[in-house]
Amino acid sequence: MFHIKSLELVHWDYWQRIKNIPLDAKIITIAGQNGSGKTTLLDALRTLFGLDCSMGRTYKHYARHSGQQTAWLRAVVDNRAVGRQLSNRPFRSSGFFSDDEVTLFCQIQKNGGDWKRQYLMRPGNVQIEDIGEAGNDWLGVENYRKRLASAGLSPAMAKVLALEQGETDKLCEYAPRQLLDLVFQVFGDKEVLDAYDEAKRHQRDTETELKRFEAELESSRTNLEGLRLRVANYHQWESLNKERRNLQEEVLPTLEYHEAREKHGAVSRQLRDARKPLMQADQQLSDKRNALAAQAKALSDAQQTETVLEQESTALQSRLNLINGKLKPLDSLLEQKARLQKLATEAGADLAEVAQQLQEKEIELARQRMARDAIASKIAGEQATIAALQGKTAMPEPEVQRAMRRALNDAGIGHAMLSDIVEVTDARWQGAIEGVLGGYASVVLLDKSSDAAAAYRLAEKERYRHFIVPDLVHVPSVKDDSLMSVVKFSAKVPAWLVEQLTRITRVDSVDAGAKLGSHEEWITPDAYHRERRGGRSLFVEASRYRFGSAGRTQRMEAIQKGLPALEAQEDALTLVVSKLASEISALKTRLAGVDAAKELAARQEEFDEAARNAGPLREERTEVGSRLGELQTLIKNAVVTRTRADTTWQNARFALSEAEAGLRLNNRRQLEQRSDHARALLALRKSWRHLPKGWKRSARRLALADEHQNTHQVHLRIHSLETSLARSDWELDATVIDQYQRLNDQLHGRQAETEERRYQNNRAIEATGNARGAYMERLRYTIKTYAKNIKELGELAGIEVHADPVRLENDDMLLAQAGLHVRFKFDGKGIIGMNDGEASGGQQVMKSLVLLIGLLKSEDGSGGFVFIDEPFAHLDIRNIQLVGEFLKNTDAQYLMTTPLTHNTDVYDPSELTLITSKKKKDTEWAQPIFVLQRRTSEATQAA
Repeated sequence: MFHIKSLELVHWDYWQRIKNIPLDAKIITIAGQNGSGKTTLLDALRTLFGLDCSMGRTYKHYARHSGQQTAWLRAVVDNRAVGRQLSNRPFRSSGFFSDDEVTLFCQIQKNGGDWKRQYLMRPGNVQIEDIGEAGNDWLGVENYRKRLASAGLSPAMAKVLALEQGETDKLCEYAPRQLLDLVFQVFGDKEVLDAYDEAKRHQRDTETELKRFEAELESSRTNLEGLRLRVANYHQWESLNKERRNLQEEVLPTLEYHEAREKHGAVSRQLRDARKPLMQADQQLSDKRNALAAQAKALSDAQQTETVLEQESTALQSRLNLINGKLKPLDSLLEQKARLQKLATEAGADLAEVAQQLQEKEIELARQRMARDAIASKIAGEQATIAALQGKTAMPEPEVQRAMRRALNDAGIGHAMLSDIVEVTDARWQGAIEGVLGGYASVVLLDKSSDAAAAYRLAEKERYRHFIVPDLVHVPSVKDDSLMSVVKFSAKVPAWLVEQLTRITRVDSVDAGAKLGSHEEWITPDAYHRERRGGRSLFVEASRYRFGSAGRTQRMEAIQKGLPALEAQEDALTLVVSKLASEISALKTRLAGVDAAKELAARQEEFDEAARNAGPLREERTEVGSRLGELQTLIKNAVVTRTRADTTWQNARFALSEAEAGLRLNNRRQLEQRSDHARALLALRKSWRHLPKGWKRSARRLALADEHQNTHQVHLRIHSLETSLARSDWELDATVIDQYQRLNDQLHGRQAETEERRYQNNRAIEATGNARGAYMERLRYTIKTYAKNIKELGELAGIEVHADPVRLENDDMLLAQAGLHVRFKFDGKGIIGMNDGEASGGQQVMKSLVLLIGLLKSEDGSGGFVFIDEPFAHLDIRNIQLVGEFLKNTDAQYLMTTPLTHNTDVYDPSELTLITSKKKKDTEWAQPIFVLQRRTSEATQAA
């Protein structure tokens, strides 16, 4: 079998292109973090060899990730002869390739909404760009697998190579029968197996043919019986059809005539009986009219009583309103008297001192209210600024700047304020920028220099004290120690501003600035600025920052930090104002008490007269109120009586009206029914004039009615007959008797043919026995070869391996039940089976590797290649070393994966190590695969 020399990936998963990944080594370890692409690399090889990917993935899963329309897989494999004969080259029979190397290609293309793959084989080491026009050389998956099978990659080996991650111990979990089938598929002689299969197939065919003839013979017998039943079915159909015709043509018309006569006779009797209730209903109408007159008189009496009570209630309510109108001013005077008496009682002694205190308290209250209003206005302004910084409202600006901006907008002059285009790139120098540019925040930058004259006129009118600049320049990119290097402008700016910022040097401290000399202009992070006129501080509070997003953020944070203190001041002032207001109210009450005593003495006669007049009015109001209460109850009862009388009268009126309407309706209906009945009798005589006289005889009609009950039952029977006759299983062909005779003659000929097929089947059974013997001989040789292989491999690993003899007998059932039992002995301990739970994790791996590599060994000693995903998982250091030594002593080519967290001993047997890396989030493609070679101990990157 061949082995792999190199691999190339183009647009596979997240790899853009990786050329010439070296695989020309005996043991290759693929190492990397979890999710770095180790299994992805093995799945690329599986796809290239026409195998299924692991973990339920497919080649489409990896092709989609690249986002490209085409993906390529390319591998160079060894095609050197095994031994001295050139005919032993692996690809000699599959493609007649005699070169020492063969290149395998897999092209994956997006075709419409789905992905398709095709394969190509070329002799030698051929690049993807050198393929040219492949034409008909492209192979489908099945043809490609057949060619690989002829090169040594059999379907059984493909099944082994497709083992999932972490399932390298699956071979030792195989049942004995499964293991025997796998061994024979790998080592068995295909011609012997094909001969045995052909003999069994021929036996099955002859047996199937015999069964077919026997079935046809039995079918002919069944068909003969079926024809007999069809004849009976035909006679039954004739009988049902005759019955249906008789019912439709004779019975149904006679019964319809009979029922029509009976129906009209019953109607005549009903009309005669309906006259008596009409006479009784006329007498009942007179009684209802008398009852209605009595109910009408009772309703009139109840309405009159209700009207008298409501009139009296209205008169008393008017009198009560008049009394309340007279009492209201008298009660007001008496309330004033009580209030003046209370104030006179609470009045103090020293009125001058109280007045002085009141004046002082009122002055202090006004001063505290002004202070609180100032704090509230400041809090409202800070909250408005926060809302503007958060983008909820417009940014607050000075009134002069807002007026100028509004005037420019109204005039249609495009512009921007300097504060709109500044962004500070280094937050450490935010304070310095605010100090230098603070005075220029309201500078107007015109979009067009041609608008300068119009803008100047508006500025003159508005008395705008800030610069209006029409001539602007692009800001150069500066990377030095000047203040300009930490400022970014989103639009053009005045040249003098660029010059000023470029002239100022950034220094860490005042001492560092002093060392620059007396002619240098510099500034510190705390905004201490030195220029030609001298030094001064340009410090600006963070709550007043105006430039850039960072400045706005710091400004909002500073304002939010200071708000709690302002709110606490406002709350304290509110408490002081409330206390002063309470004290002022108390002082005013004390001053009012002195005036109250004087007023009480002056108006004493007025208050006494009011008390004398209020007494009789209150007594009269009480009497009127009592009578109104009594009237409310009487009116309520009168309304109930009147409502009941009205309901009774309405019901009686409706009942009389309905009775009269019912009587008129019944009279009219009686007349209509009698007229309809007369017309129906006339139509009956005309309609049934065609009926034969014999069918009209009373005896005939009664006999049919006794037999069939009525026309409804006849209709049901006709419907049942029609349903039965409408079935598709009725036999309507009278030639079934002739068919029955011909089939009976054919039955005798089929019996002779069946005997001939039985003789041929016996000959096939004998041939199958001979082929089974040859198959058993080859099976014994295969078991012996495999047992020898695994025993030799066990000796390399220090394990005693025993293969139990397989019981092979000349019987298909016993052959199907035969199995290969393999037992192992580790470290001189007892013998254990393949999967009996006695082995440790490392021993399970060793057992599976022995069984697996035993399949790869051929008679000439050559081995193939195998993929093993994380063979060292869950193994301790000693077992890792044992597995590594075992792999080095075998002849196969191994491609193994391992995570980077394993013990470093997993790299000991490797001649070549491939290192994969995770794809970074900010890159489109994954990093290349790195290669470590044991010979040079140097890391190289795959192209």
